[in-house]
Amino acid sequence: MNRFFKLFALIGLAIAAANCKKSDDDIKTVPIRDRAEVYSEDIVKIENYLKNNYLKIDGEDITLDSITDKNTQISIWDQKQFELKSVKIKNDEYALYTTGSNIVKYAKTADAVEYTLYYLVLNEGGGEQAITIDSTYTSYKGYTLKNRVFDVNKTGMWTTYPAPIPGLMPAVAGQTKSGYRLATALMKEATSITQNPDGTFNFENAGRIIAFIPSGLMYFNSPTTGEAYANLIFDITLISKLSRDHDRDGIPSIYEDLNGNGDYFDDDTDGDGIPNFMDVDDDADGFLTRDEITYEVIENGVTVKKLYEFSAIPSCPGGSVKKHLDNRCH
Repeated sequence: MNRFFKLFALIGLAIAAANCKKSDDDIKTVPIRDRAEVYSEDIVKIENYLKNNYLKIDGEDITLDSITDKNTQISIWDQKQFELKSVKIKNDEYALYTTGSNIVKYAKTADAVEYTLYYLVLNEGGGEQAITIDSTYTSYKGYTLKNRVFDVNKTGMWTTYPAPIPGLMPAVAGQTKSGYRLATALMKEATSITQNPDGTFNFENAGRIIAFIPSGLMYFNSPTTGEAYANLIFDITLISKLSRDHDRDGIPSIYEDLNGNGDYFDDDTDGDGIPNFMDVDDDADGFLTRDEITYEVIENGVTVKKLYEFSAIPSCPGGSVKKHLDNRCH
């Protein structure tokens, strides 16, 4: 799979969130319904769609349409060209807020629903696997369940999550909705990206999926796409990803999912409401994590400060966890 696009810049490109042609402030919302009740309706609509629509692929282009001839058109549900997969996921959106003491904290979206996300893998991708808190460069095409295209971005755009905190995180890009981001994390980035003399780029073997996303994982009651409680379809290509050290503490964020469940927000060693991957002092001992994982060596007669690789960070004497997570030592 060889594609051609203009990347503009790999870092520092600030673009609005995916699929938002208008500011969310300009979109009127409708009354909020119970999320579980809405999802029970949504999953029926999505599965009915999969059983009554077909997919046609012509090179890089796809067509989604209603079945009119069951003898020649095979439903997405029944077709065998691409395996229809599903994954159980939960809404992982968090709202950033600041307390009276100007301490940044996060509040999880009040959504206890476990969603089924159906998806087709058109190409797995040959590069590194994306995770939900990577900055990602994707191109996409968005459809409603009526097969209406409501948004398209062939060039590609950077998005990141969570949104940058001024003064702490570099502003790489805007953020997108949970469903789009969780779908993106089901792919790998392109194997290679090469720059052409005219400033455009070629990429090869990028991940590409078609995701069927319930409304609760996208805009829910906001009629951003023209309809409230809209279940959406996204044809997503993952071109590139950027692993982050969100709090710049010297530990890549991917290593701060201590319980390994893929949720980076529920790892909060000191219980201060700030997840470790956003916390500059993970154990609240008054010493910055970055300082606690710094060591000194002599090179050519000069003292040089270095950071431990994550796997090499030592524990405190008699301790069982890495020293930056143990407030008994510094």
